[in-house]
Amino acid sequence: MLIIRAIAIILMCFFLSNSIEAQSDSEKIVLIEDFEKEEIGNLPSSWYNQKGEAKPIYYEGKLRETYNYAIKMEDGDKFLQFEGNRGKHLSYPLLENDEVNIHRTPILSWKLRIHEIPIGGNEDDGDKNDVAASVYIAFDLGRVLFKKVPKTIRYTWSSTLPVGTELSKFYGNQKIIVIGTGDKNLGEWHTFERNIVEDYKRLFGDEPPSRPLALLILSDGNNTKSSVKADYDDFILKSVQK
Repeated sequence: MLIIRAIAIILMCFFLSNSIEAQSDSEKIVLIEDFEKEEIGNLPSSWYNQKGEAKPIYYEGKLRETYNYAIKMEDGDKFLQFEGNRGKHLSYPLLENDEVNIHRTPILSWKLRIHEIPIGGNEDDGDKNDVAASVYIAFDLGRVLFKKVPKTIRYTWSSTLPVGTELSKFYGNQKIIVIGTGDKNLGEWHTFERNIVEDYKRLFGDEPPSRPLALLILSDGNNTKSSVKADYDDFILKSVQK
């Protein structure tokens, strides 16, 4: 009787352990940024300039004024807003984040709310290369002639290009995917999810590293002389639901 009871307990622990592990795997989430700890009206404290060398929150004077981003709050929720004409990249480093492994959590999820788009913006035209909002994932360095540049996947809300458009720039080192377009549904939050591992393999033809270099954002309207306004929030990496 004791042997049977012991076996039953062992089996119960085994199935419970497997159930917990499966649940944990299916619900694996890595929060990158939700801006909830940030100071309203300021730049986000954990974000760097495009090259990842310095934090713009510590910039002063005219250089500080070139970053047209600010933390806002609405209905108790904080988010990052861009409002202006000339944009600059903000970069969130991922390479040193031990929680990040995109082979375990390949789904990048984020929220956008577009208020104003650059009039006539077109990511395929160098003279009109403005965008309401872009989210980049930067990976290992590729090569342009004798220079190394990051391989990036850039997800954009385009003014004119249809959803699903894919472009290749910088000798194939930057891939652009249009995930939203035009001026419909302005002022509404939209949640986007992309399997960045599958996108990388399809676009670059090989396996991505388990940890990207950084996540970047950019809104811009200077080429088309447009005013642009867009909100960013809730950057998350998630596992694939089984």
